[in-house]
Amino acid sequence: MSIPELSTRVRYYGWMLLVLMAAVFLRLHNIISVPPGVTHDEADHGITAWSIISEGVRDIYFTVGYGREPLYDYATALLMTFLGPTFLAGRITAVYFSLILIAGMTAWVGRAFNRQTAILTAAGLAVGFWPVMTGRQSLRSILLPALFVLAVAIFWHGLDKVSGPNSLATVANQRSLPLFLGAGVLLGLTFYTYIPARVLWIIFPALLGYLFFTDRSFFKRLWLPTLLMLLIMIIFALPLLLFFGSNPAAEVRIQQLAAPLAAVLDGEFGLLLQNVAGSLRLFVNQGDTAWRYNIAGRPLLGPLMGTLSIAGVLLAVWYTVKRSAERHWGAATFLALSWLLVGFLPVLVTGPQLSMTQAIGMQPVLYLFPALSLWAVGPVS
Repeated sequence: MSIPELSTRVRYYGWMLLVLMAAVFLRLHNIISVPPGVTHDEADHGITAWSIISEGVRDIYFTVGYGREPLYDYATALLMTFLGPTFLAGRITAVYFSLILIAGMTAWVGRAFNRQTAILTAAGLAVGFWPVMTGRQSLRSILLPALFVLAVAIFWHGLDKVSGPNSLATVANQRSLPLFLGAGVLLGLTFYTYIPARVLWIIFPALLGYLFFTDRSFFKRLWLPTLLMLLIMIIFALPLLLFFGSNPAAEVRIQQLAAPLAAVLDGEFGLLLQNVAGSLRLFVNQGDTAWRYNIAGRPLLGPLMGTLSIAGVLLAVWYTVKRSAERHWGAATFLALSWLLVGFLPVLVTGPQLSMTQAIGMQPVLYLFPALSLWAVGPVS
């Protein structure tokens, strides 16, 4: 390794250390009293987690409240074995997965784009109000983006190998295929985290569709491992899906959230259009008004970050249309745009209320777009 390369690597890890230190501080400082009190959702998580330890509960889906996927409660229960029945266990669990989210997103952006953009994305996630807030609340929603970004990062690592020299042989070798299988396991586990996981995986077949029309040779190398990944996802998600098939009434929340779509089927578009219009203001103007999980009305990004994000989205669209082959930027920006759209779909349907949690699937990738804007203005070697 040359001295310039070593210097660049040292600077990169130095910046990342500062970013992670800031993220840890903002998530742990005064965590017992900020946010103040414990909401009913946090209390339910704590009670369920302790019942896993004290009563031996081993449900695949918890029907408390409106119904809840179980993985976050099992993770909290693991920590409660050391801390006891305290709400602090749930909040520290959220901190941990919030940091995993930053690390996973940094890994993907660094591989799919460049290290400078990765640092800027990580910095946004480290200090942004929305990711800090969700990283301090004892809610299962934080687990979805944490596992999903790991799946994306591992998938992209496999994609790089498939697109390399002798890639057709690489698909079957022991260094490449486990990456896609591992990503499939993580995608399957996301089904046990939060409702939006059931649609978020669509970005992967969408990427195949994009490559089918833009890079047929790359598509031919990638379609089989991607389908294997999705097959593993289905296998791991199957126990929960079978439970829903046998207990359709267990998901009270789904029935409530689907009301705008049910109205559309009856020919009434007013509620859905109202929700869409309100949701589009969330980024810059008017945020979630539910005070439990937000400073009521605070937008997701605000004027400055929102403007940078819009510019980043336009830049991503340009790279996607241009079909840039440089490190597969066209494929990467298409995946990012698809991720943003699919992650925002639940909010477009249900409206801005409680969007801080319902849009959680898009949280990691949202902070990529301001980073792309800043990198394009002044990329650093």
